[in-house]
Amino acid sequence: MNVNMDVGVAQIEVTPDVGIDLAGFAVRPQPSTGVQDPLYARALYLSDGAEKLLWLHGDLLSVSDVLADRIRSRVATQTGLDYSRIWISTTHTHSGPATFPQNGTGRTDGSYVAWLEEQFQAAALLALKNPERCVMASVQGRCDLGVDRRKRSSAHTDSRVGALAWKRPDGSFKAVLLTYSMHPVCLRGALISADWPGVTAKVLSDSLPGRPVALVLSGACGNINPPSVGVEVDQVQQWGQQIAEAILPDLMRTPAESRPIDRPVLKVVGTSLKLDLEPWNAPEIDAFAMASLSGAEGHREFGAKFGEAVEAWRQTMKQRCLHNAPPYTQAVMAIAIIGKTTLLAVNAEIFSKFTSLVTQDLVDSTYAIGCTNGMIGYLPTREAYDEGAYEVEWSLFFYNLPRPRQGGCERLAQYARALLNPATFSLNPKN
Repeated sequence: MNVNMDVGVAQIEVTPDVGIDLAGFAVRPQPSTGVQDPLYARALYLSDGAEKLLWLHGDLLSVSDVLADRIRSRVATQTGLDYSRIWISTTHTHSGPATFPQNGTGRTDGSYVAWLEEQFQAAALLALKNPERCVMASVQGRCDLGVDRRKRSSAHTDSRVGALAWKRPDGSFKAVLLTYSMHPVCLRGALISADWPGVTAKVLSDSLPGRPVALVLSGACGNINPPSVGVEVDQVQQWGQQIAEAILPDLMRTPAESRPIDRPVLKVVGTSLKLDLEPWNAPEIDAFAMASLSGAEGHREFGAKFGEAVEAWRQTMKQRCLHNAPPYTQAVMAIAIIGKTTLLAVNAEIFSKFTSLVTQDLVDSTYAIGCTNGMIGYLPTREAYDEGAYEVEWSLFFYNLPRPRQGGCERLAQYARALLNPATFSLNPKN
């Protein structure tokens, strides 16, 4: 399906200087020793006349709630756009610079973060300056690279590769947005890289006429890894190209003319939901920390970083108790319905099953996206809590955050379903 929209784009390189610490892995050499491929801040501006969306996207692990709010607020002030119509997401590359404090995973460089904010603001202003009337096309492909890394009975993956593209009247492409649920953890080492999303973005831009700006999202990938972690650069190149090629042929065949649709072209909603946290008091926090420290597995996998992270987390959580911090976390959710495609963005490392929990009997052109508009850590499914493992038991130590109570993922999915019911957005049920 193709529809007319006004589209603006921008792309600014934000590769840090070599020597900056990298985020994403507790066990890695620090600081960075070189650049494998450049990092970018990208902007995509969409308008159908009545509705607008300015989407900022960076080759970073994630941005904190504080940083996301600061960037969105400043851009809103500069542009006059509504705050809820400004999104900021990341590729979630684990070979990008540390941009907010985490335990044991790289020191944050405050000067780089301040400069990064300026680049996102510059990208936003550039995107608003060059809108062109374009035709949007949506396609869906398939890629079976992603594997459920937890290896538990609740294993779930999402093989869909979804893409939206905007073409000028002459048939050249101005922008592409692609989402595929797979963690960008292909590379280990100390090289700065956008990982597979950077490769996919470059392949899309190089392959399509007009060299479009490409925003590549790692989807709902909280439980999904590539086939292997710590592979050679050539392998990352192959995987990134494979993901791009899952939709490139169909994109090339999309016609340049538009067709009418039976609902608004663009609708954007910003909302949030309070999710209860584990109601641990100080003795329970101590007990959880001691139980984690007494096991050999965490020390074996993360070395000294594990103990350091647990102790730092213990002190942070006890301070929360001392100061009567709120017993909930704020799940920020943003919804964009573009043509007949629905994008559902969450400020968490969301599990892939979340998409299925939301959609069920709705159309399958709905994609969940994590690492958007902040970060509250992992949001696992109910089954994952019963099964344990890193996402449930250890990730909170490195994020230095409290853990949502079991069932939070399902509650958020239920809330999203209520927002996406046919009476609200005129979604058509599956045939």
